[in-house]
Amino acid sequence: MTITVEKFDYNKFQTEKVQFAIDLDRTVFNVSEGTNCRHIDDELSMSPLWRGNHSIAEYRQILWQQIQHHLPRYLSKGLKSFYEPYLVPNSDIFRAIMQLAEAYRDNGKLKLIYINDRSHAELIARCVDYLAHLI
Repeated sequence: MTITVEKFDYNKFQTEKVQFAIDLDRTVFNVSEGTNCRHIDDELSMSPLWRGNHSIAEYRQILWQQIQHHLPRYLSKGLKSFYEPYLVPNSDIFRAIMQLAEAYRDNGKLKLIYINDRSHAELIARCVDYLAHLI
């Protein structure tokens, strides 16, 4: 199983209406701040896993808190239980990271695309690898 962290390249990836999964087979995901600063559909949108104004250390803590809080529910009921019968509050980051972990587990490979912050993408990669081995 392999997780690759790669810098975004306009010549390699289609960006029209893309936010998180960049390809149809769900092996390439955007974990960046996005290129869309003007809300144009043809630009890469911000990832639900983008750290925003948080430092890497702060975002690591946020990820760990989300995992500690939501992982028991996931392990007993699966990811679908976060959407039905209602959307579980304060679980956006957890749902997104678990989508990556499931895709990695199922496909055996994953590519995470970043624009400027490789260390953020590497943090996400380590977290995904950890979670994929738990589930």
